[in-house]
Amino acid sequence: MNLFTVIADAAAAPAAAPAAAPAAAAQPQPNGLLSMLPLFIIFGVMIFWMMRSQKKQQQKRQQMLDRVTKGTRVMLNSGMLGTVVEVRDNSCVVEIADKVRVEVVKNGIGDVLDQAAETK
Repeated sequence: MNLFTVIADAAAAPAAAPAAAPAAAAQPQPNGLLSMLPLFIIFGVMIFWMMRSQKKQQQKRQQMLDRVTKGTRVMLNSGMLGTVVEVRDNSCVVEIADKVRVEVVKNGIGDVLDQAAETK
C-alpha cells in the first residue's frame, strides 16, 4: 500500500457517510396531532360529563321550583324562612313574619322545606 491509496481511501470515506445519512432521515416521524389524540378524547369525555351533570342539577332545581305552591314552606337564598302566600309567573309572595310579606323571584328560593296542605 502506498501513501497515495491511503489518502484516497480517507478522502472517499467521508463521501460515503453523507449517502447513509438520508437513509436514516427517511424514517417516518410520528404525527404530533395523532400522538395527542388520546388527550383530546379524554378532554372531550370530561367536558361531556361535566355538562351532563350540570344539566341534571338544573333540571332538579327546576322541578323543585315547579313544586312551589301556596302554603309551601321555603328557605330563601338570603337564609330567611317563610311560607308562600301567592305564586305568580316569575315570582312568589312569601310571608316571612305575621303580616310581613315580600315578593321574591323564583330563583331567589334556595330550598323547599316541606309541602303544606292547602289552607281552607
